[in-house]
Amino acid sequence: MLNARVTWNHGPLVLNEHFDDAGVLNPSLASDTIVVDSVAPQEQFRSVAEAYHLATGGALGRVHKGMAVWRLQGRILVPNDTNQDLRLADRRRAMRGAFDPSLCLRDSPSTLGAYALDFSEHTEDLASWPQGYIPCRVYARPLGVPMLPETLNDRGVQAWTIDLLLADPRTYGRTWHSLVLSGAVPSGLAANVGTSPAPLGLDILMAGAGATNFTISRSGVSFALDLSACTAGQHVNVVMETAGPFGRGRYITVAGVEKFSIKASAGDTWLDVPVGGTTFSVSNATNVTSCTLAWLDTWA
Repeated sequence: MLNARVTWNHGPLVLNEHFDDAGVLNPSLASDTIVVDSVAPQEQFRSVAEAYHLATGGALGRVHKGMAVWRLQGRILVPNDTNQDLRLADRRRAMRGAFDPSLCLRDSPSTLGAYALDFSEHTEDLASWPQGYIPCRVYARPLGVPMLPETLNDRGVQAWTIDLLLADPRTYGRTWHSLVLSGAVPSGLAANVGTSPAPLGLDILMAGAGATNFTISRSGVSFALDLSACTAGQHVNVVMETAGPFGRGRYITVAGVEKFSIKASAGDTWLDVPVGGTTFSVSNATNVTSCTLAWLDTWA
């Protein structure tokens, strides 16, 4: 991440613009750029267990990987010429505007101000990533505006620090995968080349009233919906997990209206896309024109 291009989608702002995604240096930009010098992720886990439980012979609680704070530190570099002070001031304002949490929330209320931070990581897995790097993404919101301390030592260099809050600490690929199933094509393979199960979204297009037990299954887990009140042309959307790619927590909508009541399986039954290749199938697909699964490769 430190030696490749990094983009922030509110602004938009480019960090390390003197590199490309593969980490190849463009010398012509090396003196007029925003450099990322370090990234310090601090992930938070909650075990939902008290010391008393263990002291009395109890068991460890369930682990919840809840959030992370990433501290980015770096420098603004501007050329040593007559416009040096002006260019540095413009860069400072651009950073403050792009990483202002109130502006992020104002411009993207549906994601609560979280935006994509795009970067790349090198890899030897050339079968999956022939370019030699993985285009990666996390979803984050600034904890505050960047810290930009004033200095008189060198007018061509400005230190900065940004703290970003990741409500979803996983790293994602940037290319969406999809699998379309229906009564005519009841099963298919979904691949996740990451290291963590991938959050899943569904978009179901209806041609009329569906079954009371439309079911989508994988690896012995089934998720069911009552689609009997649907009408032709309606879309049923399901987000299976709180995750950055989908912008909010679990939900079910019919034609854009919240309809959690159509969930026909157990309250704690949801699906994800396991690591590797997994077969998904649908059944009782009356009047389901298509059921499109959407996910991203996901890393812990």
